Amino acid sequence: MLAPLIVETLVRINERGEPEPVLAVNWQHDADRKRWRFSLKAKVTFHDGEPLSATAAAPALLAALKKRYADVKVTAGGQTLVIQSEAPMSDLLSELARSSSAVFRKTEKSALIGTGPFRVANWEPGRRLSLMAFDDYWNGRPYLDSVIVNLGSTRANADLFDIPFSTARRILPERTRIWCSTARELIALQTTGIDPQLSRALALSIDRGPMVVVLTQRKGEAAFGLLPQWLSGYAFLFAAAPDVPRARQIVSQLRLSALTLSYPPNDSFARSLADRVSLNARDGGINLQPAPGQNGNVRLLRWPLESRDAANELTRLLASLGLSESPDSLYDAERATLEDGRLIPLLYLPAVYGISPRVHGWDAAQKQDPFVLHLEHIWVDP
Repeated sequence: MLAPLIVETLVRINERGEPEPVLAVNWQHDADRKRWRFSLKAKVTFHDGEPLSATAAAPALLAALKKRYADVKVTAGGQTLVIQSEAPMSDLLSELARSSSAVFRKTEKSALIGTGPFRVANWEPGRRLSLMAFDDYWNGRPYLDSVIVNLGSTRANADLFDIPFSTARRILPERTRIWCSTARELIALQTTGIDPQLSRALALSIDRGPMVVVLTQRKGEAAFGLLPQWLSGYAFLFAAAPDVPRARQIVSQLRLSALTLSYPPNDSFARSLADRVSLNARDGGINLQPAPGQNGNVRLLRWPLESRDAANELTRLLASLGLSESPDSLYDAERATLEDGRLIPLLYLPAVYGISPRVHGWDAAQKQDPFVLHLEHIWVDP
């Protein structure tokens, strides 16, 4: 959320799911998509005054891309970057749009020198991040002179503060406006070493309605697919009502032992959700015991989405779980994963923020990209 304020990528994914330039002005590729050529913007400087060049950009890009493409090579010359591999890189633009593929430099004095609208003034890991406006930003100086980010703070008296989903509700200052993003996080159950029929019975037992109304205070959405409707366009096809009698019928034909539902420690929302799932499972005849940790037969998974690219998001999710699908369509990949019970979606959660009355321009700024805090486009009253 904060990285694009400091560092920028060659491209980004727009609201239509299409790549568009940021630090690159154009690109071409060969027929096999093994060799890509990018031309960089002129008159762009890093925060320390160093001009953006292919030579300066190449090290960070190479390190990031090697995590995805083992044999990738990045060649620099003037304002031109050539990225090539022995294997096709059909999803290279999506990979380059991720914040982890941002362009930055390191020096002995600073480990993060970017080209973004703000430069790092001070960094206390895990506690506080201070940013200052970059006067020479290529896309126009930000309205704000500085931004101070307090990490891990529970105070609700800042100009902008996040409102996490938890059992403890913050007391909001008077006239605070609440803003919710589109669905940006998937909450699901991941099963390991369980009979697919038992996973199916568990899925049939779950009633997502109370989870949405009570646990998310109506800010979340029931999830039946892996990708939310706004991203995939077909999530509604997976919607189904709970069917406890059918779940009990399936369970009656299985030899059962007690199962453990693990959830992230120190996550009160996850604990409450695990307790609700356990109650639903009991109604279906399944003994599912919640416990903090990561070693349960069933694990509560929190998966944050990163972009508007549906194919990249689904591939990233399945790959992280050691699942690989080679279907003809995204829909087929989701359906195959859901039908064998490896993942049982529960909820989609938005990002929720409290915004003070003196903040202006927030809605217009966030229309650009729901995955980034566009603080460079807002302003505040004195």
